[in-house]
Amino acid sequence: MNDNIKDFLRTLGEGSSVGISFVMAIFIGVVMGLLLDKWLNTSHWFFFIFLFFGIAAGFRNLMHFSNKMNRKNGKNG
Repeated sequence: MNDNIKDFLRTLGEGSSVGISFVMAIFIGVVMGLLLDKWLNTSHWFFFIFLFFGIAAGFRNLMHFSNKMNRKNGKNG
């Protein structure tokens, strides 16, 4: 296979995994917050706290991927 096609497919796969990890980080945060709210009988405090943590983790994953792609393009470009 052509090296450009391989690089494109690798980048496409990594990009889709970043999207999935972004959504999953938020989902896990929401579920953990809801479970803690139910267990401790609080009124959505942990939901909002863990929603924020999930969003922060998702953006952290996104920044990690972006930095990785910048380093890769800097070496090859």
